[in-house]
Amino acid sequence: MMTMRYVNFKVYDPVYVAIDKGFFAKYNLEVKIIGDVLGGPTAIQAVAAGAAEAGLSSIPAIINANAAGLPVIGTTDIQSALPKQPLEYYYVRADSPIKSIKDLKGKQFAVNLIKSSFHYTAIMALEQSDMTEKDVNFVLLAFDKQEEALIRGQVDVIGLMEPYNTHAIKTYGDKIRLLFSAPDVFGNKQFCTHFVNRVWAQYNPAAVQAFVSGIVDAAVWIEAHQDEARPIIAKYTGIETAFIPDYYFQPQAQSNMADVQFWLDYLLKRGDVTASWLKAENIATNKWNSAVK
Repeated sequence: MMTMRYVNFKVYDPVYVAIDKGFFAKYNLEVKIIGDVLGGPTAIQAVAAGAAEAGLSSIPAIINANAAGLPVIGTTDIQSALPKQPLEYYYVRADSPIKSIKDLKGKQFAVNLIKSSFHYTAIMALEQSDMTEKDVNFVLLAFDKQEEALIRGQVDVIGLMEPYNTHAIKTYGDKIRLLFSAPDVFGNKQFCTHFVNRVWAQYNPAAVQAFVSGIVDAAVWIEAHQDEARPIIAKYTGIETAFIPDYYFQPQAQSNMADVQFWLDYLLKRGDVTASWLKAENIATNKWNSAVK
């Protein structure tokens, strides 16, 4: 049986389901979960250094990595803002005087990482209100620390994804208020994918094909078996089943190349990436996804 190592980041991840339900094993692949990171850039460093073969990260972080010469490429959907699923939620306290993005000037804004999806979505939201990132104070906080920091008044706004969003709603209810979500800023977009080491993939095409196929099978199964998926995600994330929401993916868990181009164009426009030679196909691909025609 083929083997590969996958860097752990405790979010709603079809990789957990693919392991638990035997979807990887069906393709003669064993995926070993290693480590426990706080964000995609850390996973990228581990994969680029050869400590693992795959992980998950935001598309902006994968773009920045490629601009720096790191050999990583996105393969399959894990996080997309979709009609049923805003996925990126930004909250203030219910009693906060903050009523709109314009009220954020000088406030403490919690994000899980700098130069990743939540950070860039926040910057876009500020820009659309004629503000810049310098108008707020970004504070780095892991997802599982943010809701408590908000309730205690240590920060003014937080950005959560699932299953942390559902946990915050069910735990604090009327004590928090939604300020905006990702679709309010840029509509329905993919913003995070699984990725593999591009060099490793060249020499192990059967393994990467099996990895992608297992994830696709898991994503399709999840959408048809939401209640059965919840305890699996709970087991791997440590979050109670009651806090695990329904979850949805791009069709056949594909990389949405138009959305990859959206993020690349934005980072080039900002000047965060100056590698004008970068193309969307350097960032993500569907070539290993046999379900995508």
